[in-house]
Amino acid sequence: MVRRIELDRSRYPLVVMRSGMDFTQGDWDELMQGMTQLILTGPFGLINDIRGSRMPDAVQRRAITQMYVDYEHQTRAHMLASGVVGDSSVINGIVTALNWLKPTPHPFKVFSTFTEAERWVLQHFSLDLRRQVMSQSVQGAAG
Repeated sequence: MVRRIELDRSRYPLVVMRSGMDFTQGDWDELMQGMTQLILTGPFGLINDIRGSRMPDAVQRRAITQMYVDYEHQTRAHMLASGVVGDSSVINGIVTALNWLKPTPHPFKVFSTFTEAERWVLQHFSLDLRRQVMSQSVQGAAG
């Protein structure tokens, strides 16, 4: 289980974020820098696995909002889809409700399993990007 924050790019352009209960503000700032780099780099999809995680505090939520404001054009162009995986119906409901209040500039959906989220996010990829993910998956399994 992840204790801090992990931004796994090993299957890029499919990126997986996982966070635990013990992440610091420094970890969060590093995550925001990594997300900004991804948004500026090019098309990708995100799976945010929040199982076993704590919710971001108000400062951290504002950082997410500010990232969307500062990089709106690039986010619309480059973030193909974002799937959130949660193990709590309450947390999943909160995340869904927040998205209703302030919709993301990309497809967004909450799931109870990682497999469902991955399948859905990959549906938003071009055939070439899906092949790239599959190639990364095969390379990772062989390594």
